[in-house]
Amino acid sequence: MTQIENHHMENKKESKSTIAVSRKEIKYLVSLKDRLYLLSCLDKLLTPDAYGGYNGYSVRSLYFDSISNIDYIEKVTKAYERKRIRLRIYTTKDTTVKFEIKRKYYGRQLKETIKITKEDAIEIINGNYEVLLKYDTDISEYAYNLMTTNHYRPVSLVEYDRRAYTHKCFNTRITLDNNLRYTDFDYDLFSDNVNFKQALDKDKTILEVKYDRFLFAQIQDILSNCDLLGKPPSKYETSRQLLKQYYY
Repeated sequence: MTQIENHHMENKKESKSTIAVSRKEIKYLVSLKDRLYLLSCLDKLLTPDAYGGYNGYSVRSLYFDSISNIDYIEKVTKAYERKRIRLRIYTTKDTTVKFEIKRKYYGRQLKETIKITKEDAIEIINGNYEVLLKYDTDISEYAYNLMTTNHYRPVSLVEYDRRAYTHKCFNTRITLDNNLRYTDFDYDLFSDNVNFKQALDKDKTILEVKYDRFLFAQIQDILSNCDLLGKPPSKYETSRQLLKQYYY
């Protein structure tokens, strides 16, 4: 962990402008048959995500990494502490964008989010990280220092289709993501004409189960009836196939 990251974690204070979520996360790869079974069960047990309802929605994320690919190396070497920085939207017409830093510490996830304007997102894509300081939060200052010191830049664009369910108890959230696609050379977050490559067979779904402290027994029972296909590929790692092919 860098000195900047240590300083941030030791001196972090609450901010109304930053949304921070910390919880456990487990991931599985599931077949189309089990996807349909899970959707049927979860429709009855949990509440569909307020954003997408029962029909789901698309998620598009633009990832950043340092000039020396620090975050990618931490991922492929399975470092116990690692991070990802991204901009996230749900439609190309969005005028509000999520700037997120997602970190993993020994099996726990911490995701910190700042909602920024589309105009500021474009500035960040163009390398003008000073706009982050307008938001006057610990996480924006931390991100500015990290991204300028380590020369971060856009590295890959990822999109997929999501069905999501939540429950207020134990901060429970379950997502089913499929039709995973990516590009590692087009970084236009708001374009309707991105030439994506298919990253995962369309009949495969990435299941993510997130919770704090306890996982509902009913959910455990549902999962026990599925033929889980093992750990799914990382969306971020998958999106950097060009780097993997030529350098690692």
